Amino acid sequence: MKLMKYCISPSKLAWLRKELGKDANGLIAAMDAAGTAYLDNLNASTEPLKSERVSAEAENAIKAKTQLQAQRQWVYLWLQQRIALTTRIDDIELAALAAFEFQHVRIEVVEPSEFDAVVARLQAEPVLGFDTETRASFERGVQYPLSLIQIATADACYLFQHAILGEQFTQLKTVLEDENILKVGVGLRSDAHALKRQWGINVASKLDLNWALAQLGADKEMGTRQLVATLLGTRIDKPKKITLSNWQHVPLSGAQIDYAAADALAALKCFNALITLLTPFYRVSTVPKAAPLIPLSLVAPLAKYFKEVE
Repeated sequence: MKLMKYCISPSKLAWLRKELGKDANGLIAAMDAAGTAYLDNLNASTEPLKSERVSAEAENAIKAKTQLQAQRQWVYLWLQQRIALTTRIDDIELAALAAFEFQHVRIEVVEPSEFDAVVARLQAEPVLGFDTETRASFERGVQYPLSLIQIATADACYLFQHAILGEQFTQLKTVLEDENILKVGVGLRSDAHALKRQWGINVASKLDLNWALAQLGADKEMGTRQLVATLLGTRIDKPKKITLSNWQHVPLSGAQIDYAAADALAALKCFNALITLLTPFYRVSTVPKAAPLIPLSLVAPLAKYFKEVE
């Protein structure tokens, strides 16, 4: 449990490391261990009564005590999970992670002749990874229209490029405005604003993973790199050379295609990982008289996905 990283701001943690020098990691680890031991002690199991014959009143007291203990243990486990999800990973830890990979996923730059068939496939999905790209402008007052929409399923990622599709691009409205399909991504507000402003598309039923982690206590936007590291245990790189490249260019380079696909695929994988991690705590909250653990603001949009996970 990274209590120190969770409770101390990054700037103060950096100052502490500087002041303590080579002993910093050891001291921080000792503080974390002490905090964990203290919380473990609070949740130490109680000894059950050993008498075989007890009164109904005593039996009820035992049950109540056992239920209270079980609930406290879940509260402690929830604290551990919440800290793990909302603690930012430093650059040293990030660099040591394995790269995010998607070799077994099909990536397709959609051609006009394939458009309708791809849209039909997407309409059959309950959840989609979603992202967009826009050509960067280096001139004051010059702003380029949104160039690329990336939509990912579990086994494929489709890249819809305006330079290829032209007016057909706007027909993605049927998928993006479908309230029965959840679109998950990172920093979706700007994407949604651009789609509405430029193409009249109102993205419906969307979940921003930055917002989801904020409901759990993250004090600032996590961003794609942090989310992938936290939820998937891998590293996703964001080279400026690709980020600021010309997304209107036809054809896109291999590096551009991989970069664009990775963002949408990572969003979907992060969502699935988050649901898996949160589901046990959602189920505890559905037990009669159990205190809710997951914030209701997060339960509301996610309840149906918790129920679908076995």
